[in-house]
Amino acid sequence: MISRSLIVFANKSLKCSNSIIKCSNNIIVNQTIIKNNYCTSSNKNNNNNNNNKYQNPLKNTEEFKGQTLKQKEEYNELTEAYKFRMVERPDLLTISSFFRYPEGGVEDYTNLSKGTAFLARAPSGLLSKPNNSLYCISCAHITHPFHFPNLYKEDQYSWIYSLGEKNIKVQLEYRDQKTGKLLNIIPLKPPFHLHPMLDLVVFKVDEDDFNKTNLPYQTTIMELEHYEFPKEGHEGKLYGYQLISESENIMKPIETPYVFHFDESPERFYVSTRNPSPMGICGGPVINIENEVIGMIEGLAKIDQSTISKTTDPEKKQFFNKINSNTVFIPSQELNRFLSKIDMSYDSNGNNINSIDVEGFFNKL
Repeated sequence: MISRSLIVFANKSLKCSNSIIKCSNNIIVNQTIIKNNYCTSSNKNNNNNNNNKYQNPLKNTEEFKGQTLKQKEEYNELTEAYKFRMVERPDLLTISSFFRYPEGGVEDYTNLSKGTAFLARAPSGLLSKPNNSLYCISCAHITHPFHFPNLYKEDQYSWIYSLGEKNIKVQLEYRDQKTGKLLNIIPLKPPFHLHPMLDLVVFKVDEDDFNKTNLPYQTTIMELEHYEFPKEGHEGKLYGYQLISESENIMKPIETPYVFHFDESPERFYVSTRNPSPMGICGGPVINIENEVIGMIEGLAKIDQSTISKTTDPEKKQFFNKINSNTVFIPSQELNRFLSKIDMSYDSNGNNINSIDVEGFFNKL
């Protein structure tokens, strides 16, 4: 999500408005699915010890016939709470990027983009053992929008492509969970590990930074679960932050139930939600009804109806109608694969011994 800030660049005043993320004629919102290993075992115990607490509220559906709208809404809230009783809300962070471009008259760092981020470790494997490093995961279009020419095609975003990594800085942010106000920040240091093909960025972080006593809450460290058999109708929740006010820098936590729709490819899954996913949720985790983190939110597929109407190819039109207003996420197996590759580039002391030159990859495109 690009900032709405009014900036002076190349001797022009440009209004940087929020854009719809476009890629190959698809407008997408990123998602990620992960498993919360802090919650899984305790949930199983709670299930055994609190059978009376979770009596199924669906058994007396006949009682609700003929009731008022308010009573039906209360009933729906009750049934939804029962359905998602195993899913625990993770404590997440927001992520903000800033840029400066003295050559274009922007001397001080100015807001570039905002979104959601979460923490995870590399998975263990038969042939590899993680070094226990901690990583931050989010969407690359938040930190490096200048690498996404297919997403920001409009003339109003042309200034973005004059930027590079040397022009930006990125930070993680703790926020008041009720007011959405900024409380604490943790600067993120290079290298920025960018996936060469997916909208994915990973940062190695110092775990001590997240254990300081002055922080408002303990950030959840997620375990990414392999989502082997995605099936239409599977349910879960999307977690992240929603941008409430850019001028006042307010972002509030949000959770949205989803229903799995279909998988376009091994790298991109689609889910449907009651309302379109809001600005700011990109980079947040996707958690299924069994409390497993199965991916990262990439974006929202939002295609103008006039574009669909003008499409003459029946198959393409059908596909556009199918994905329209769906939320897109990158499945956890892709996240784990990239995390493992990054993890192998660090030694046991956390020193980068084999940096992934993604910046060079993009420069060759």
